[in-house]
Amino acid sequence: MPQPLHMHIVVYSSMYCPACRRVSTELIDLCRQFDADTEVRDVLEHLEQAARLGIARPPAVVIDGRLFGQGNAVLGKLRRKEFA
Repeated sequence: MPQPLHMHIVVYSSMYCPACRRVSTELIDLCRQFDADTEVRDVLEHLEQAARLGIARPPAVVIDGRLFGQGNAVLGKLRRKEFA
């Protein structure tokens, strides 16, 4: 029987970003509910990675190495997403 895929989620945020401060706790809690390895990175400390991923507006969520969403809408988009 194949094992279920385990997701790796990275939340890129910044303490200088108003949207990040507003939603970061809720965003991180939601990511952890998906039973995924979740880590938080400061976008300013990881500028090269963020640029390679196409992140222009934090907060941003990267799932398994691919940009899922960014900016103010990422929390709502993540709530609607079904990982099946």
